[in-house]
Amino acid sequence: MTTFEQRSTAPSASASLPGRGRILISVAGVEMWERFSFYGMQAIMLYYLYHSATDGGLGIDRADATALMGAYGSLVYLCTLGGGWVADRLTGAEKTLLGGALILVAGHLILALVPGAPGVTAGLLAVAVGSGALKASAITVLGIAFAGDEGRRDASFQIFYLGINIGALLGPLLTGWLQTSRGFHYGFGAAAVLMLVGLANYLLTRPPGIAAGPSDPLPASSRPRLLAVAAGSVVITVVAVGTGWLNAGSAANVFLALTLGAAVVLFARMLRDDSLEEVERRKVTAFIPVFLASTAFWSVLNQTYGVFAVYSDIRLNRTMELFGSVHEVPASWTQSLNPAYILILSGPAALLWARLGDRVGSATKMAVGVIISGCGLLVLLPFAGGGPGSTPFLALAAAVLVITCGELLVGPVGMSTTTALAPASYGTRFSALYFLTMAAGTAAAGVISRLYNPDDAAAERIYFTACGLAVIVIGAVVLALGRRINRLTHADDPTR
Repeated sequence: MTTFEQRSTAPSASASLPGRGRILISVAGVEMWERFSFYGMQAIMLYYLYHSATDGGLGIDRADATALMGAYGSLVYLCTLGGGWVADRLTGAEKTLLGGALILVAGHLILALVPGAPGVTAGLLAVAVGSGALKASAITVLGIAFAGDEGRRDASFQIFYLGINIGALLGPLLTGWLQTSRGFHYGFGAAAVLMLVGLANYLLTRPPGIAAGPSDPLPASSRPRLLAVAAGSVVITVVAVGTGWLNAGSAANVFLALTLGAAVVLFARMLRDDSLEEVERRKVTAFIPVFLASTAFWSVLNQTYGVFAVYSDIRLNRTMELFGSVHEVPASWTQSLNPAYILILSGPAALLWARLGDRVGSATKMAVGVIISGCGLLVLLPFAGGGPGSTPFLALAAAVLVITCGELLVGPVGMSTTTALAPASYGTRFSALYFLTMAAGTAAAGVISRLYNPDDAAAERIYFTACGLAVIVIGAVVLALGRRINRLTHADDPTR
């Protein structure tokens, strides 16, 4: 699980608001319920896509289903960027938050009430747009509330992050139980109810006076052009889907190309900007391997919602003895392992970083985290090609634990490295590059997952080996460049 940094649109310290405790409760609460509903829905969506109609699913090809989930995850991160832009230029943070929450509720209701491919298409699009708008705006509202008080602001974001992982932990447990006991649509319906609870909690607990307009309003003369671009994008998407060019199998490829293309444009623009000083240009160049390493990591972590979800469904031994009787744990419950580990390990990790101080550079930490995450895929190699229920539950739990240890190094450290290397005139746009690593990595997970074949022992062994070693090599390259990158992150510090 990840969180996002506060956007750079917060006002000055004088603009900080009274009732901060209530704002923290309302914003952290709505984010927790949003993650509860989001991860709860995502935990069962893959199974809904590829399970047969007799089991309540759509019967989509398993490889296409995992690719589609990768594309969907990539779209969510891209919508976070879009949500931030809408809040900054059009509606303001709180209106965007409320609008995102309502769109989220609509998306979950569509998934619960509309069967088949139309329900999945419309529902997932609505959930992606709503989640992107809510997440970007919640961070901004919280940053505004604690502007000018760095200590309390950092503490508030720790609580915010805690809410994210509590929601991510509990969501799959509830929807997974409902899916196995009542059916998929009950699980989707529960996600809608939970989001309604989160919205009600926000409206009841928010103090008055936190509504704010856009920080950089779009000129009225530009709005017709914006509407034309939006309408054109909708038409192109409808035509692409209608003609079959954009489908479950190709969507991940399309989003991977879009995100990498956007990153190339951003890098090229900065490197060709004559206003940048030489040290800033070197920082931009140094961020390229960091970008690739972060993308590689997210491609591993997001196997949790694709390949690992399939693995849990068909290969994992999920029978457990509880209170003297044997029960089969829903496959979707394995997706709660990562947030559970985050909740347990975040405190010790923070203490470790405090003790190490500046003795280990950020780029070095991140490179080691990428290498560790690649090793997580290798944990399952001894069990390749086994029959149904042949892999012990602890084996998958160990694999996810190793990957989560990598996340504790890559996630927060990657964001920190991004801000340290950002040129002064490209602060927000440079942060967008980090979001693009999430989008690209998630799409890459979908593209790669099409190569996974659990029915062939040799193919499965090659998949885990190739993916794991590729990520380890990328991490090793960044580790080799770590000293140079670390120097550049402190280039503006005269004491170093």
